[in-house]
Amino acid sequence: MEHYKKSLMVTLAIDRLAMVCWFACIPLVPFIARWYDTYSNKEPIFIQFIVCVYIAMIPAGAIVWLLNTLLSNIRKGVVFDSVNVKCLRVISYCCFAIAAVSAVMAVWRILAVVVMLAFAFIGLLLRVLKNVFEQGVVIREENDLTV
Repeated sequence: MEHYKKSLMVTLAIDRLAMVCWFACIPLVPFIARWYDTYSNKEPIFIQFIVCVYIAMIPAGAIVWLLNTLLSNIRKGVVFDSVNVKCLRVISYCCFAIAAVSAVMAVWRILAVVVMLAFAFIGLLLRVLKNVFEQGVVIREENDLTV
């Protein structure tokens, strides 16, 4: 049980670090785009890069926030709950949204296809996990009604 608590706390700390990094990246995107164009041997895509990254940062921020909510609920002992199911559902949609933005970015850089496939696969895995949690909620509610 001690290992479980440590693992949960490490995961929460990593998620909160990701939240700080997300906020820090907002003003850095133009500099990253300029750096990318400087070291790329292909045509510059400064504007396209900035637009795609800023659009993708919206669902990415939602993912980080919802993961914090999900992990906080699990830390409180609230696992099979409809709020957690909703969090997993929205996180999966956000992964699909990032995959769609990556598909647009693939018009200019083929490597974005890898990002697109990764986020689409993660979104799919989260849909499966969401369905498992949803069934767990149903079973828990049935057990709560049993006297």
